[in-house]
Amino acid sequence: MKEVSHTMKLSAATMLAMLLGSYLYSSSVDAAELRDISKVNGGIRVSADEQVGDISSVNGGIDLGSGASADLLDTVNGGIELDERVEITGAETVNGGIRVSSDVTVHGSLSTVNGGIQTNPGTEIERRVSTVNGKIRLRDTRVGENVQTSNGDIFLTDGSIIEGDIVVKGRRSWLNRIFGFEGRTSKIIIDSNSAVKGDIHLYREVDLDIADGAEVGDVIEHF
Repeated sequence: MKEVSHTMKLSAATMLAMLLGSYLYSSSVDAAELRDISKVNGGIRVSADEQVGDISSVNGGIDLGSGASADLLDTVNGGIELDERVEITGAETVNGGIRVSSDVTVHGSLSTVNGGIQTNPGTEIERRVSTVNGKIRLRDTRVGENVQTSNGDIFLTDGSIIEGDIVVKGRRSWLNRIFGFEGRTSKIIIDSNSAVKGDIHLYREVDLDIADGAEVGDVIEHF
């Protein structure tokens, strides 16, 4: 009986070691797969269903294939394209647009300085969407926080829902204000199926077109 008991203890210890080894191996494989990708010159393409970590580029675009996932996407000179069912932490670019296909999940924000942002049905953005010089076009998209622009237009269509506010910032410099220089007037268009749960904050004049049936908060002028 003692020999049997000793054998059973050895067997249990061996099994535990095998399980721990398998877990550590699996974890190391997962960590290896979620590699960061960085380039200075040239675009970055992530294949369909591939999982990676942070992606950064200086002179080049970033393109994620269907079903791919990544953490933060960051480029200076280049656009960002997300195919259907992509999942990312967030995306930002300086000179380039962001195009989002259907059923995409963004756990953070989408942001660009010089470029537009366009989304398609089924997209979920948990935080904010913002541009400085570029149009924002949201189709059947939910945004968890604010949608903001300085010099661009904002279009909400096909049942888009903004849980926060719409903000149009002032864009004229003090010199323009002194001499009365006026730039292009931005547009905000909200169709009858879309909603803004918060308010619309305007820091300058805009062309505001809110369809009958659209759900919006107060329109507050700060100028």
